[in-house]
Amino acid sequence: MKILRMMIIGLLISLSSSYVLVTISVLSNNAVMSGAELLEQIIIAAILGAVIGLLSIIFDIERLPFIAQFILHVIAVTLCVMIAGCYGGWFKNSSITYIFISEAIIFIIAWCIIYVLQKNDIAKINQVIQKRKE
Repeated sequence: MKILRMMIIGLLISLSSSYVLVTISVLSNNAVMSGAELLEQIIIAAILGAVIGLLSIIFDIERLPFIAQFILHVIAVTLCVMIAGCYGGWFKNSSITYIFISEAIIFIIAWCIIYVLQKNDIAKINQVIQKRKE
């Protein structure tokens, strides 16, 4: 269940992020995107999001310190972004620096979302514990 949840969260973050990034790219380059090109970008974003969601399992490896988990996750995500970027033609209109800055911004947003979700889960667990104590 947790794996599916992380994949769905990754998918939703990726699709919403890609929508914003594609819009910015099209507007800044004064370009036009066909329906087929847009569909291709949506498929790439969906696959990328699901894979990145799966990569979050790295944080379940208890024998690794958090910093090692984080570094592994960033490296794996960056590799996935680079591969997706090659397939999606992201480097034709955007520099690698722009891609990395976008990745960093998305990372921060995703971490904030996950933080809020985990805080909500912790609050629910604490409520259950409090009810058992009463």
